[in-house]
Amino acid sequence: MSGYILVVDDQFGVRLLIHKVLEESGYNVKAVASGLECLNHAISLNRPSLILLDQRMPAMTGIQVLSRLSQDDQAKDIPVIMISAETDLEDLARCFGVQNFLSKPLDLNVLLKTVQETLAGAS
Repeated sequence: MSGYILVVDDQFGVRLLIHKVLEESGYNVKAVASGLECLNHAISLNRPSLILLDQRMPAMTGIQVLSRLSQDDQAKDIPVIMISAETDLEDLARCFGVQNFLSKPLDLNVLLKTVQETLAGAS
């Protein structure tokens, strides 16, 4: 799968950190601050190859975004890695098709390994 990784987190510092780490590892990255922006990218003609999705965001949670993604014929095939401090959400997130679940605070080495494995499994 070619394309870009979409980072979705309402916290600017977290978005910036993940964006920088992925970009320095050679990935093409876009970052957005809301679930609605994520959905707009996911249903566009230039869909991401992977979505890193935060759970706790205003207006629309990560689980709500997953629910909407799962209802779109093209977007439902985009692999998603959920990122959350709420570890009890993993089972629910997997019901909506999440490939991987990472706990906050993030271990950047685990993040990179998980991204690599998820993209390899999607191609």
